[in-house]
Amino acid sequence: MKVDQIMTKDELITIDKDQPVSTALELMEKGRISALPVTEEDQLVGLCCLIDLVDRLGSIKAGKLTPTSIHVSAVMEWKPKTVSPSTDVVDAANLLVERRERAIIVKEDEKIVGILTNTHFVKRCLKIDNLFVRDLSIEEAQSVHPQDRVVHARQLILMTGLPGLPVIDKHEVIGLVTKRHLALGFAAFRREVPAKHQSKRLREFLVANILTRTDLTTYLDMTVGEAAELLLHDQQHVLPVTKEGYLEALLIRRNLVELVGNKFQSLTQKEEEE
Repeated sequence: MKVDQIMTKDELITIDKDQPVSTALELMEKGRISALPVTEEDQLVGLCCLIDLVDRLGSIKAGKLTPTSIHVSAVMEWKPKTVSPSTDVVDAANLLVERRERAIIVKEDEKIVGILTNTHFVKRCLKIDNLFVRDLSIEEAQSVHPQDRVVHARQLILMTGLPGLPVIDKHEVIGLVTKRHLALGFAAFRREVPAKHQSKRLREFLVANILTRTDLTTYLDMTVGEAAELLLHDQQHVLPVTKEGYLEALLIRRNLVELVGNKFQSLTQKEEEE
């Protein structure tokens, strides 16, 4: 299978490099997407992802700047990786795993024709009922508490490369904080809090202020298809893996992309072949 069979190509959303970050965030929210090809005079020059907005808007380097005064060109990835429409899905999946939370742009004859994100590959896993979460390479358990500072959640997400974190209170999963929550939260904070008060107010800006309440979890014996369906539910980019109510690990969309890259072989099968 080739990437042109799974990529987003209709109504592809792009943004000019001189547009403000606030416009990029608005476009991402409206399109329910996490990455935008960036253009200059209709030519591809970069890629702007949600993780870039989390990095910049939550940084002390942003200073007095608001989302409307930061240009996309200041946060984007220049000269991003691209593939052609005829690239094999397996090869594209492996490239996407390497890029962690960054999308891949599809080009043909120097023209942007599509984009690939983790979501496209998770959809390829919806019908898998002979593999289970335990067969996947999943993530080490990480979490935050509702009273943790948002800057701490940001630092943890940037450090681990995770798309989000479960919020734990008294050993129970009560919600999620994702890169989307962080980008929106920091944008609102920069916009609404006067610059001279931001340093102090950041200490009072807590995970409880931005989390989404959810009790969606997975477990090691859930089928990959069932887990994929949950990961596609309402921008659910991370699933806590629990056992008897306690957090054991994390399942993220990238784990299923890796499965596609392994040609749908379980981790055990791959290790046996190696």
